[in-house]
Amino acid sequence: MAQIEAETQWLRDGILQKILKSGRLVDNYADAKEETFKVGDIEIDVIGHTEAFMITFCYRAIVNFEYDGVKYQRKFVVKKTPPMPPDVYESIQFEQLFTNEINFYTEILPEIQKASGGKFPAPRYFYSELNQYSAVVILENFAVDGWRVTKDRVGLSLEHAIVAATHLGHFHGFFYALKHKNPEKFDQLTGGLKESRFSTENMNPEWDLSLKISLKRVEKATETYQPQIEKEFVKKFCALVTDYFNYGKQRVAPREPLATLCHGDYVRNNVAYKYNDKDEPLEIMMFDYQTLRVSSPMIDLSVFLAIALYADVRYPNFDAIFDEYVSALYDSYRREAHDEVPESLSRLELLKEYVRFLPYSTSITSSFLAALVEPSPIPIEEMIKNPPSEQEIIERTMTTGGEVVDREIAHQVKEMLELSQLCEVPIDDGIDVNALKKE
Repeated sequence: MAQIEAETQWLRDGILQKILKSGRLVDNYADAKEETFKVGDIEIDVIGHTEAFMITFCYRAIVNFEYDGVKYQRKFVVKKTPPMPPDVYESIQFEQLFTNEINFYTEILPEIQKASGGKFPAPRYFYSELNQYSAVVILENFAVDGWRVTKDRVGLSLEHAIVAATHLGHFHGFFYALKHKNPEKFDQLTGGLKESRFSTENMNPEWDLSLKISLKRVEKATETYQPQIEKEFVKKFCALVTDYFNYGKQRVAPREPLATLCHGDYVRNNVAYKYNDKDEPLEIMMFDYQTLRVSSPMIDLSVFLAIALYADVRYPNFDAIFDEYVSALYDSYRREAHDEVPESLSRLELLKEYVRFLPYSTSITSSFLAALVEPSPIPIEEMIKNPPSEQEIIERTMTTGGEVVDREIAHQVKEMLELSQLCEVPIDDGIDVNALKKE
């Protein structure tokens, strides 16, 4: 209750006034009428850890106010960094995360909307600030326009996957066209982005331990549920990704000719759908642009298919999903570039790139899927204040999500092996394995 009162006062005492003066709160703002602004009731609904996996403090706010004699209501989503020691703040890389999100809404999104005639789906931006050890972004609650996050945390349907792949292809194709036809503009828009995952090796020790133990779970699960896979292949995968920092930094680094602007964390938590009256997905909207980066487009597609879908949907329908993505990318590129798609973006080259990213996406599955299947009852801010013991981390990492997670992890290893053999692309292709730390 005290926290809600503090947030209510924070909004009332100045933030809403700043949004008003920016011209984003009402369309007819004028300095001469500033005194007519009166804030009424404010309702706050905290978005808890059981609703979505977040490391930020988020809440919905309904604000009633009056301006120039007219009564208004605005519905916001407020995202803030929670109070924490500076070293933890830096290890999470909050400065980089919020820098990217603010850049998207203030610099990149306006250019996308200009090119799309305002049709690109995105939450409306109201306010942001970035301080030394705190940051905030305020957006419109997208539920106002009928968008909602999926009911299921994981195991989405083929229909959801097709809509997601199509939108992603359009997004990547738009920025490929911009990069090829107006490289100066592309560099201007993306030059302010910051590395938000691999800028520091100062990793939280509990998270570091969890990542390493998750690879032991990969070995055990694969041996149990995909015993035909040779142990040497599994060991090769684990050896490749065990140095999380250096492997990840190499893998996501922009490499030509396939680098484009990517969301960077295209997962169920960070997208919302619109549905018809039969509850069928029609459109998708990305949000949470904190990990925005110039990288391979397969950082987005591989992670979405690994985390949002189960093997029973992804595996038999992979070609259909991938073809939908490629078709959308081509349509977008041709429309924006007024030119034919270069051979460097052929389906085969994109598929080979997908294979290169499978160790990356599978490693995320091994460490993150369990939290989606069986969410922790403890909020993340509580974990930061009272970290679990080493034994608790090991037990939780090896068992959370049970057989569902084990079977999925093992199947992703199977898919990685099969596609690697089919495309004749080794899973360490493009990685300087000598630069990785050996455990």
